[in-house]
Amino acid sequence: MAEKLTCAIIEDDPVSMSVIQGLAEKTGLFQSISCLDSSSKAVGWLINNPVDLIFLDVEMPDLTGLELLKSLTNKPAIIIISSNPKYAVDAFEYSVTDFLLKPVKDYVRFLTAVNKVKFKDKAEDKRAEEELFVKVDSLLMKLNFDDIVWVEASGDYIKIQTVDKVQVVYSTLKKMEEKLPLHKFVRVHRSFLVNISKITNIDSSNLEINKKIIPISGTYKEDLLKRISVL
Repeated sequence: MAEKLTCAIIEDDPVSMSVIQGLAEKTGLFQSISCLDSSSKAVGWLINNPVDLIFLDVEMPDLTGLELLKSLTNKPAIIIISSNPKYAVDAFEYSVTDFLLKPVKDYVRFLTAVNKVKFKDKAEDKRAEEELFVKVDSLLMKLNFDDIVWVEASGDYIKIQTVDKVQVVYSTLKKMEEKLPLHKFVRVHRSFLVNISKITNIDSSNLEINKKIIPISGTYKEDLLKRISVL
């Protein structure tokens, strides 16, 4: 996976702050989580402690979240959190990443918002992450990411299973992993990468995808479970 994020939670309600902190910790995507209960104090703190992402409450007594946004010269990614849905429109005028309505309870919705930040740069670098070209014999063949079901290491080659055929390419699984969008594909074993959206079921040691059983290594299982939606 790519580098972990740093974030600040700016929220004057201790209960809401605790919930957001717990959800952030659950994702496993953050290397540091700072909690600030005053927006006015946060202005100075952020100058000396830049972060990748701010979870920002709007309604605070000393300085509103939107006023704080106006004061920032170098804006990180912002996820607005408010109990009042009317602020959603105001928030997006400031190009925030997402808006979450309090009380924030839905982990999947929370993770979706964080992933917009986590994978933003990679998505831009990969031109919306729709396709890539692979060399098959003397041809360069275009593969749409959504058509790839899984990728398997096979000696000095990789086998790319698409919805209708297998392409054998001279490459490594590591190189292929670096080219695939992280929000769509996950490593589940030293020999397998899979398309998350194609998984049909998972048990303690295997998953099924397109009627094929693929082993799950303990090394990668925790990351897999964090990347899927579980009811």
